[in-house]
Amino acid sequence: MTDFDLELERFFNHTKTHKISDLALALDVSPITIRTWRTRQKIPNSAYRKLELTFEKSENTEKLSESELKNLLMEGLFRAIQIRAITLAEDAKINIVADILIKEITDNHQLVLEKKEQNQEKKAK
Repeated sequence: MTDFDLELERFFNHTKTHKISDLALALDVSPITIRTWRTRQKIPNSAYRKLELTFEKSENTEKLSESELKNLLMEGLFRAIQIRAITLAEDAKINIVADILIKEITDNHQLVLEKKEQNQEKKAK
Protein backbone atom coordinates (compact mmCIF):
# COMPACT_ATOMS: atom_id res chain seq x y z
CA MET A 1 0.00 0.00 0.00
CA THR A 2 1.40 3.42 -0.96
CA ASP A 3 1.57 6.47 1.29
CA PHE A 4 -1.29 7.94 -0.71
CA ASP A 5 -3.44 4.85 -0.18
CA LEU A 6 -2.77 4.99 3.56
CA GLU A 7 -3.74 8.66 3.69
CA LEU A 8 -6.90 8.04 1.68
CA GLU A 9 -7.74 5.16 4.01
CA ARG A 10 -7.40 7.56 6.96
CA PHE A 11 -9.90 9.87 5.25
CA PHE A 12 -12.34 6.97 4.88
CA ASN A 13 -11.85 5.97 8.51
CA HIS A 14 -12.21 9.48 9.91
CA THR A 15 -15.36 10.18 7.91
CA LYS A 16 -16.71 6.68 8.58
CA THR A 17 -17.26 6.13 4.85
CA HIS A 18 -16.36 3.28 2.52
CA LYS A 19 -17.06 4.55 -0.98
CA ILE A 20 -15.55 7.46 -2.90
CA SER A 21 -19.03 8.91 -3.47
CA ASP A 22 -19.69 8.93 0.30
CA LEU A 23 -16.28 10.42 1.07
CA ALA A 24 -16.87 13.09 -1.56
CA LEU A 25 -20.18 13.95 0.06
CA ALA A 26 -18.58 14.14 3.52
CA LEU A 27 -15.85 16.47 2.23
CA ASP A 28 -18.17 18.47 -0.02
CA VAL A 29 -16.19 17.71 -3.18
CA SER A 30 -17.06 15.76 -6.29
CA PRO A 31 -16.09 12.09 -6.67
CA ILE A 32 -14.07 13.13 -9.73
CA THR A 33 -11.97 15.35 -7.47
CA ILE A 34 -11.05 12.38 -5.29
CA ARG A 35 -10.25 10.29 -8.36
CA THR A 36 -7.96 13.13 -9.50
CA TRP A 37 -6.15 12.94 -6.15
CA ARG A 38 -5.65 9.23 -6.76
CA THR A 39 -4.27 9.86 -10.26
CA ARG A 40 -1.87 12.50 -8.91
CA GLN A 41 -1.13 10.42 -5.78
CA LYS A 42 -1.52 13.59 -3.70
CA ILE A 43 -4.20 14.88 -1.38
CA PRO A 44 -4.27 18.69 -1.35
CA ASN A 45 -3.97 20.63 1.90
CA SER A 46 -7.49 21.98 1.41
CA ALA A 47 -8.81 18.42 1.76
CA TYR A 48 -7.13 18.11 5.15
CA ARG A 49 -8.86 21.32 6.25
CA LYS A 50 -12.21 19.96 5.04
CA LEU A 51 -11.54 16.75 6.96
CA GLU A 52 -10.87 18.86 10.05
CA LEU A 53 -14.20 20.64 9.53
CA THR A 54 -16.01 17.31 9.40
CA PHE A 55 -14.72 16.68 12.92
CA GLU A 56 -16.08 20.04 14.07
CA LYS A 57 -19.50 19.27 12.56
CA SER A 58 -19.66 15.82 14.07
CA GLU A 59 -22.19 15.46 16.84
CA ASN A 60 -20.68 12.17 17.97
CA THR A 61 -17.54 13.50 19.53
CA GLU A 62 -15.49 10.57 20.70
CA LYS A 63 -13.11 10.96 23.61
CA LEU A 64 -9.56 9.97 22.83
CA SER A 65 -7.13 8.51 25.28
CA GLU A 66 -3.87 10.38 25.72
CA SER A 67 -2.00 7.68 23.78
CA GLU A 68 -4.49 7.88 20.88
CA LEU A 69 -4.14 11.66 20.83
CA LYS A 70 -0.36 11.36 20.88
CA ASN A 71 -0.42 8.92 17.95
CA LEU A 72 -2.67 11.24 15.94
CA LEU A 73 -0.46 14.22 16.72
CA MET A 74 2.66 12.30 15.72
CA GLU A 75 0.99 11.31 12.43
CA GLY A 76 0.05 14.93 11.81
CA LEU A 77 3.52 16.18 12.65
CA PHE A 78 5.09 13.57 10.40
CA ARG A 79 2.75 14.58 7.57
CA ALA A 80 3.51 18.28 8.11
CA ILE A 81 7.23 17.54 7.95
CA GLN A 82 6.76 15.49 4.76
CA ILE A 83 4.98 18.32 2.97
CA ARG A 84 7.45 20.80 4.45
CA ALA A 85 4.74 22.72 6.27
CA ILE A 86 6.94 22.67 9.37
CA THR A 87 10.59 22.10 10.04
CA LEU A 88 11.90 20.70 13.30
CA ALA A 89 15.38 21.17 14.65
CA GLU A 90 17.67 18.29 13.73
CA ASP A 91 17.74 16.96 17.29
CA ALA A 92 13.98 17.34 17.89
CA LYS A 93 11.98 14.17 18.32
CA ILE A 94 8.41 13.98 17.07
CA ASN A 95 7.19 12.17 20.20
CA ILE A 96 8.58 14.94 22.45
CA VAL A 97 6.88 17.61 20.32
CA ALA A 98 3.65 15.57 20.50
CA ASP A 99 3.93 15.46 24.32
CA ILE A 100 4.28 19.24 24.43
CA LEU A 101 1.26 19.68 22.15
CA ILE A 102 -0.82 17.29 24.26
CA LYS A 103 -0.04 19.33 27.35
CA GLU A 104 -1.05 22.55 25.57
CA ILE A 105 -4.25 20.99 24.27
CA THR A 106 -5.29 19.52 27.61
CA ASP A 107 -4.44 22.74 29.47
CA ASN A 108 -6.42 24.82 26.97
CA HIS A 109 -9.28 22.30 26.97
CA GLN A 110 -9.52 22.60 30.75
CA LEU A 111 -9.67 26.39 30.44
CA VAL A 112 -12.47 26.14 27.87
CA LEU A 113 -14.43 23.78 30.11
CA GLU A 114 -14.00 26.11 33.08
CA LYS A 115 -15.22 29.10 31.03
CA LYS A 116 -18.26 27.12 29.79
CA GLU A 117 -19.13 26.19 33.36
CA GLN A 118 -18.79 29.82 34.47
CA ASN A 119 -21.03 30.98 31.61
CA GLN A 120 -23.64 28.33 32.43
CA GLU A 121 -23.62 29.43 36.08
CA LYS A 122 -24.10 33.07 35.04
CA LYS A 123 -27.03 32.11 32.79
CA ALA A 124 -28.60 30.06 35.57
CA LYS A 125 -28.62 33.11 37.89
